Amino acid sequence: MTGPEPHDVGFELAWYDLGTYLYGGAPARPAALDEEAQRILDVFRAAMAALASGVAVVTTRDDQDRPRGLTATSVTSYSAYPPSVLICIDRKAYSYQAMTQCKHFGVNLLAADQEELAMLFASKEPDKFERADWSSTEDGTPVLEGALAHLECRNAFVAEHGDHAVIIGSVVDGAASDRPPLVYWNRSFYRGWE
Repeated sequence: MTGPEPHDVGFELAWYDLGTYLYGGAPARPAALDEEAQRILDVFRAAMAALASGVAVVTTRDDQDRPRGLTATSVTSYSAYPPSVLICIDRKAYSYQAMTQCKHFGVNLLAADQEELAMLFASKEPDKFERADWSSTEDGTPVLEGALAHLECRNAFVAEHGDHAVIIGSVVDGAASDRPPLVYWNRSFYRGWE
């Protein structure tokens, strides 16, 4: 089986629509689910809520050079060689277009004392960066002050699937500390190892 052709997005970035490739089109969510489909969806949601994860704010700049960011728990290491991360962004997110079309983005892993920052970037507030302390990397990517760690990434791959896009970033720089992390589990935040 050969893969789909990447879409041209104006720079070197592989862009695939996995819904089209795998299913002949992204499967639309039906207006009403039958009993079995609803049971599977409920099990899936309960299982994913049981999966503890770190909390990150993913940042970039939009096509008008404005800083954009959102809270994400769907962030994972993808590859050590080359160092890469994988993030998932909801298609309804305000920053979706900026995230899927950017050349660079940042992953700011939040520390245990940054729950307020996680809530800010999870909100629909339009001027999130006015309420956060941050700086810019050489390429302009916003970095949040006080983060447990941050990774600067080159956007290497975007695939749309279902109601999200999967983005792979090649890590080009970053920094980390040994402070306790903010953790999200069972639809709640936990500070470090509570």
